[in-house]
Amino acid sequence: MRFCRRLSAVSALAVLLGFSVVAGAQQANRFDDYEIHYSAMPTGMLNDQIAESYGILRSRTRGMVMVTVLRDGEPVTARVDILARDVDEDITEIGARRVRDSGWVSYVGTFPVEEGEALTFEITVNPHAGGGPYEMAFRQTFYASE
Repeated sequence: MRFCRRLSAVSALAVLLGFSVVAGAQQANRFDDYEIHYSAMPTGMLNDQIAESYGILRSRTRGMVMVTVLRDGEPVTARVDILARDVDEDITEIGARRVRDSGWVSYVGTFPVEEGEALTFEITVNPHAGGGPYEMAFRQTFYASE
């Protein structure tokens, strides 16, 4: 039952931002009492109204990474640091800003991206409620058709 509630909450945020959980290739890692969900996609996939309300430029040449931290199925605040590493090992620091809506908290950062570019995201999460730091990494290739 707790898993269904968590999945429902994360799905609700995905709908809020205008994309499906599947399209966002959402992933999650569990650390102690925390579950950290993360995904990346081109910002062109966002719904026009949502992109405007959060000040995100919709574009095939912009990417977005989103991180949500849950504790017992409820969103919590955290310090979220995100780095993107390209195939040449060049590193870009992605500023993650807190997005709140109807009691939900996520962290969103945008960055430039090229067609077919593969980036490895390195995420460090320090929940304000204690614990951590928790580190994870994932790789995403960006295509204009996404």
